[in-house]
Amino acid sequence: MKGNRKLKKVEISELTEDLLCQILRRVSDPGDRKWVSEVCKQWFALEGLTRRSLCLLKISPLRKVLPRFPNLVTFQTSVSISKEADLEFIAQTCPKLKAINLYGEGSLPKNGLYGLSSGGGLPKLSKVSVRGRSCVGIERWLDRFPNLTYLDLGRCWGVDDNAVEAIGLLCTCLRYLNLEHADISDDGLRLLAHGRCSKTLKTLVLARCYDITDLGLSHLQNMQCLEELDLESCGDEDTDVTDTGVIAAISSNRSLKKLNLGRLTDVSDQSMVYVAGNCPNLEILDLTGCSNVTGAGVRAFSGHRCLESLVLRDCGEFYWSDIGHMVLGCKSLKSMVLSTPPMNDSVPESISRIVTLIHEW
Repeated sequence: MKGNRKLKKVEISELTEDLLCQILRRVSDPGDRKWVSEVCKQWFALEGLTRRSLCLLKISPLRKVLPRFPNLVTFQTSVSISKEADLEFIAQTCPKLKAINLYGEGSLPKNGLYGLSSGGGLPKLSKVSVRGRSCVGIERWLDRFPNLTYLDLGRCWGVDDNAVEAIGLLCTCLRYLNLEHADISDDGLRLLAHGRCSKTLKTLVLARCYDITDLGLSHLQNMQCLEELDLESCGDEDTDVTDTGVIAAISSNRSLKKLNLGRLTDVSDQSMVYVAGNCPNLEILDLTGCSNVTGAGVRAFSGHRCLESLVLRDCGEFYWSDIGHMVLGCKSLKSMVLSTPPMNDSVPESISRIVTLIHEW
């Protein structure tokens, strides 16, 4: 009978390479893949052919190791890559790469990532991180990768207004941009906000961009698709970002889901009232170090329908009554982080399930 038919026993040696590759693609645990590669020479070769990502801890074995993994989608290393020939080798050996993560210290070649465009280049490259590197030279290579959706230049030396202008002009698909600690001015932010990426950008990180003022932030009105905005510690002692800049930055953007205003000491309850009323989709708000935000600003979020996380570490003066009023009115809230001191009293039982106290020493 059809239901009693026995399955034919097949030896592993009888499986075709294509079928073995399909099996290996389903093995994601690094330890398991290492074990598989040690079974025999055939499995060693096939494991390399099906590997999707690689993190290289040393640059010296690059030319010996990389040819085993021609189908890599993600390549990562934190060691210095100072030779353009090494980048050329990566591009020629792994043409299917979609993501390059070169976070770390040290310089890139004088032409930045230009070497990755060698030969046929990397036509599918969409994600690039050179976080912490110097000599990025972004103007020399950005036009070679028109499909970038993710660009992390956080803490890179040499990212200035010229670099930001190039990003605005050349990136038409960009969704994520990290410019933390960049040496950009209000004019650079203007060029970015009116560039081609302004219609696609979802996440913008401007943390610790000390030369940006309220005037620069006003240009963000042109970025109406932003979902995440990080302004932590923008400005300096002479040009602190104020309520004027924050309100202008978000005035035309009701799609924000995550906002970081940490360490903006001149931002007050005025901004809180505006954010609460004009960011209906906001889910995460970080107000760490906003010493002019008080209980009135906290109460402004009572009734907000989407806020899930609120960080109030090292903020201005407020009381448990302010927190309780806000929590009872904001039904979506799941987490609140507060400092102690000054809130020395124990957490009221009615809100203890969502409140976390952090001791500031």
